Amino acid sequence: MDSKQTLPGASIPYRLFDPDAVGLAAFICSPLAGTLLMAVNYRRLGQTAKGVLAVILGLAATSILILIKWDCKAPWGSLGSLVFGILFLICTWQTAKELQGRAVEEHIARGGQLDSKGTAFFVGIATLAALFGVTCAVIYQDQSHKTVVIGSKDQVIYSGIMATRTDATALGNALKADEYFQERGSTVLLNKGIDGTTISFAVQNGVWNQAGMLSSFEELAREVAPAVGGLPVQVRLVDTSGNVEQTSTVGEVSFDGADGVYYEGSATEAQARALGQQFKSIGFFKGKGANVIFTRHDDGTTLAFVIATDGAWNDPKIVGGLAAIVRDAAPLIGGLPIDMHLVSPQLQLEKDEVIQ
Repeated sequence: MDSKQTLPGASIPYRLFDPDAVGLAAFICSPLAGTLLMAVNYRRLGQTAKGVLAVILGLAATSILILIKWDCKAPWGSLGSLVFGILFLICTWQTAKELQGRAVEEHIARGGQLDSKGTAFFVGIATLAALFGVTCAVIYQDQSHKTVVIGSKDQVIYSGIMATRTDATALGNALKADEYFQERGSTVLLNKGIDGTTISFAVQNGVWNQAGMLSSFEELAREVAPAVGGLPVQVRLVDTSGNVEQTSTVGEVSFDGADGVYYEGSATEAQARALGQQFKSIGFFKGKGANVIFTRHDDGTTLAFVIATDGAWNDPKIVGGLAAIVRDAAPLIGGLPIDMHLVSPQLQLEKDEVIQ
């Protein structure tokens, strides 16, 4: 006979937490606190293995909540963590009812007693304090090893739950290969989180207002993106005080045969996809690796066509054909005028024509 089984009317030497006590602990702290009480119940019922599983699941749910709260910087970040917190609280309480509710009722029917809500409250507070301590230790450790020096002066500072020292080193080496890092004490910030990848370039005050400067950093980000997991990435230009002065998104929509549309600035993925579908339907994208760069900044919209054949940008027939393609595609990306660029495979501007 199980040592936990008792005859009707006999004294039951242990107490159980009811689902409301589990819900209270989860409310005070997190799902982990609630599942700790469920684990206590399972142990007292002689089902320790189930208790271990409950704690593992509670720890996983709590970790998700911490990651959401830690990493979400958007305005909805706090609201999102609140919504998930309430959802996990309800799930913990409901799970306790479904898995242990009947056992608790039978325990009471046999004359057993419930453990107090005060104990549940204490467990919640104690678990919260422990999690706070562990989280602070992790953050301290995390923040104390966040800089990678490239050469002797340039550096990459990385942050975000998905950023690693390997990522930062790869980015720094790519920037050095691209000759952005030239031992001048330049700083680049890399953030990789749930909401994506951001590369921030610290620049001298006023640099962001120079014509074509944002475009040059977008091109640089496009070239080094493979080092940090690929596109899309958000590009930021920050001043010497760390304030964000310019923001752009650089992404890519690929089609069959490596044809692709890169989008930059305020251009969106949806617009780039519609543009690529248009190019595919008219036969411009033939699966042979054609690339178009679609850029939208405050000063207007640009479509840049990468021309592989040397000197083809001087052929009136080719220029006229591309101009017609731009006019047909204009309604998909906000209409005319559009600045049409013809560039070499090295992205050197060879021809610039405004399509009205």
